[in-house]
Amino acid sequence: MYELLILGMLGTRDMSGYKLGRVLESSLVPRREISNGVMYPLLNRLTAQGYIEVNEKQTDPRKKKMMHITQKGIERFKELMSSPVPMDAKRESIYRFKFHGMGGVDEATQQQILEEYENANQTDSNIYRSVREHLEHKLQEPESNHDSLQWGVRSLELSIAICETKQTWIDKSRTQIKQKKE
Repeated sequence: MYELLILGMLGTRDMSGYKLGRVLESSLVPRREISNGVMYPLLNRLTAQGYIEVNEKQTDPRKKKMMHITQKGIERFKELMSSPVPMDAKRESIYRFKFHGMGGVDEATQQQILEEYENANQTDSNIYRSVREHLEHKLQEPESNHDSLQWGVRSLELSIAICETKQTWIDKSRTQIKQKKE
């Protein structure tokens, strides 16, 4: 999962391992810290696979190491961008990583990613709406725990609002892609 974002970020410019770690942290949903014990073995693996190379900045007194994407890394990045996203707990983070890398792929791939994201979002929205409707019916029953059910409904309303916001963002992104093409 992290490989996608790292290769995408390096497609825009060379970066240090430290900087890549900070970008990775800010892109995760929910946001969390990435330790050096996770980051540097990953960078070493990407280097061993030939996807990135490490260059020392000779002008830097500390000899800062900068990561640079290779042609093989660019090909791997495009492959990852075209790959389907599993419907699991990491799904939102993977899509966010793909959104970071949209500038590195063609319009057809951008549209494919947005369509897949829209389908996943619509599935979520339909489920949330269905469960909310069920809970609202339960609220009509005299023996139901009204306070608990009302909070359940409120929580689902938040999830539905998030889905609606995502759909608005998808529509806006499609418009921007179309305008850029024209």
